[in-house]
Amino acid sequence: MYFSKRDRTITYINHHSGLLEVEGEGALCLGDAEVWPASGKRWADDYDVLSVKEGITGVGEGYLEAFPKIGCLILSRTVESLAVSPEFLKRMRKREVLIRGEYESFAESFAKENGLDFLHCDIHLADDDIEIAHEHDIITLRFHSDGPPEIHYNCFTPGSSAGSYGGGEYASTLPKFFYFGCTAESFAENFPERVREQIISNGALRRFLESANRRKECNDRKTVLEVLKRDPSAFVYASDKLQNDRKFVRQALEANGDVIKFISDEFRDDRSK
Repeated sequence: MYFSKRDRTITYINHHSGLLEVEGEGALCLGDAEVWPASGKRWADDYDVLSVKEGITGVGEGYLEAFPKIGCLILSRTVESLAVSPEFLKRMRKREVLIRGEYESFAESFAKENGLDFLHCDIHLADDDIEIAHEHDIITLRFHSDGPPEIHYNCFTPGSSAGSYGGGEYASTLPKFFYFGCTAESFAENFPERVREQIISNGALRRFLESANRRKECNDRKTVLEVLKRDPSAFVYASDKLQNDRKFVRQALEANGDVIKFISDEFRDDRSK
């Protein structure tokens, strides 16, 4: 752990994976990149992922340049500004720095405006204490640029003189459009009852599901039709391509006649002819 020499309330949590998290309140400035205790002036070179946690509202001029090796920048939803020089921005593009954050956030806008790739940030869903197994699981919804999303489990169990009872990590892959027509309540049904309340009340998950559906990116016919069987209102979240495909609209109506309430007047008129 490191502390800013300028403001002792600004703290850094370092991980052996190359991840560095910065926590605090307000805006970061270049002076916050001078820390103690540090092994040398180039301490920041050890990290290739910088995560600016919730509570930080902005990143001032010169701060990001203190982390020249980063390949991924994660910005919480409280970050509303990021100052970078034109020269450093060019370096970010050349290094193909990935920007991560929530949908409809400053992070996504910054990436889009500056020609950088964007990926939704991972979402900590719940902590699961399995008393009978003396196990504590951290459950996370993870997103990947080069693969499908997944539910990741990081398991902690007590050790013993013979080693340990288990522990480790494992993941369960999700369909690409798992979120289509999904609510926090329906998503929580996939987990043990003991953690469902945590998932239902998870604000980050709710924001993701609502935003992801509003983007209308799901163009998988099978996924949409399956959801429409139980929820005809989900038709409005299908991609524009599907919503304007006469053949698909007929299939949607066959799946659930109530879909007619959500199709365009043009297709509704077709039905009346």
